[in-house]
Amino acid sequence: MKRLALLLPLFALAAAPARAEDPAANAAPPSFGAVVKIEVRSAAPDFVQPWKTKSTRTSSGTGVVIGPGRILTCAHVVADATFLRVRRHDTDAFFHGEIEFVDDDCDLALVRVADAAFMEGIEPAALGETPAEQSEVLAVGYPMGGDGISYTRGIVSRVEDHRYSHGWTTLLAVQVDAAINPGNSGGPVFDMRTWRVAGVAFQGNKEGESLNYIVPAEIVRHFLDDVADGRRDGFWQENFSWLPMESEAERRFWRMGEGRTGVRIVEAGDYDGEGPFRTNDVLLAVDGLPVSNKGQVRLPGNEPRSLAYPFYMHQVGDEVPVLLLRDGEEVRETARVFRSLPRHRRYVYNDAADWLVFGGMVFTTVSWNWQSESKLRYWNDRVALNRTRPAPDEEIVAVSTVLPDLAMEGYFDWERKFVHTADGVEVRNLRHLAEILDAAPGPFVELGLMGTKDFDERIVLDVAEMRAATPRVLERYRISSDRSLRPAPGGAAATPGRSRRGGPPPPTTNH
Repeated sequence: MKRLALLLPLFALAAAPARAEDPAANAAPPSFGAVVKIEVRSAAPDFVQPWKTKSTRTSSGTGVVIGPGRILTCAHVVADATFLRVRRHDTDAFFHGEIEFVDDDCDLALVRVADAAFMEGIEPAALGETPAEQSEVLAVGYPMGGDGISYTRGIVSRVEDHRYSHGWTTLLAVQVDAAINPGNSGGPVFDMRTWRVAGVAFQGNKEGESLNYIVPAEIVRHFLDDVADGRRDGFWQENFSWLPMESEAERRFWRMGEGRTGVRIVEAGDYDGEGPFRTNDVLLAVDGLPVSNKGQVRLPGNEPRSLAYPFYMHQVGDEVPVLLLRDGEEVRETARVFRSLPRHRRYVYNDAADWLVFGGMVFTTVSWNWQSESKLRYWNDRVALNRTRPAPDEEIVAVSTVLPDLAMEGYFDWERKFVHTADGVEVRNLRHLAEILDAAPGPFVELGLMGTKDFDERIVLDVAEMRAATPRVLERYRISSDRSLRPAPGGAAATPGRSRRGGPPPPTTNH
């Protein structure tokens, strides 16, 4: 549940994958002294009334020491943390920790403990590899907030892409039947053959029995490699659309030829005009791996993975070779790995909400936190929340709430609406709206709004009346300022620690 920052190399985590012939196989189990309890006090912002902070809550999770003073855990364990401390299971002493790096996409975080006494007698755990199906694993942690360390044994049931409920992203996950409960999150799951960390416990599915999930070692390694340079770039997210080619007639129509397999690109997305894909290209292979007609690739050991896998396992900035069929001819291209930015803010953790007060109208930047807390179930399709930004600084602004005041009579119900224009100018972001309203010559300013209906709504405000109302509204509702000071979108300072979520709550729950 909060953010981190790694400064030292994580050599202990770079252990080679352990296969059957690996000398680490069948090694003796460790002492588990590297498994620690993380106690957190957190306070999230109120996104509907964004000048407020919610009440402090107490929670706990698990972490595993992977280097001197460095602890791997889950992002949701430290999300919105205001105070954090760490306990070892062999002593009653506690140590204060600081968040170094967080990546909400993969629900992982790094916590640092500066006190040298913390490491006395602890041997950091080594990172292994993603376990194969039917492997025996041992989950170690502090479920349900207990102070005693807990061990639960299980079998790997499945390895495939799965929705991560914290970041609302889809990445590789490992399903296990070991009992994993709230408090286990962030704790290591050991491969019982090698006793290396095979993954990190992070969520379960409440709609089934013994459906628990771990972030696999290869996703952990991607995260650690990413932040080794002192910054988080995150994971590639699927930014083009494709359809399967399981119909023989369709394959013939697109001149695929006997024995060829692949999927058809129906929307080039962020790559359009800049990257390798064109509409109606057939994607035959990614990173040297043939693509099946249903959109899968096979690793050298014949393990199936999704079409997205070869992209998101590369670091942002890498180039991935792709083989395409275009107008019946094979074309070799490279696809650059980058993160696409949605027009709405990603699900926000470890960051304040923002606001602008004009008269009694409170504007804010749209995020999935705001959507959830405002109980807005339906979006206007024209807002295009799932499309990427035409420009880096473009974000969607909404009227979050209307605070009762004489200047707002007749407008009390004009909340939870998206701001499209102000004085005829298309609004790029909250800071841009503030600039327009500050410079409005009057006597009136017109706002173009969009609700859940697919048509524009207009509202006219008296500029002088709204400016006169603002100070008394601030005083009456105990708001410190008429605007927040969050950095403008698109800059590096505005993006660390954010993640994305969208749509209805998933059946999975964080542990």
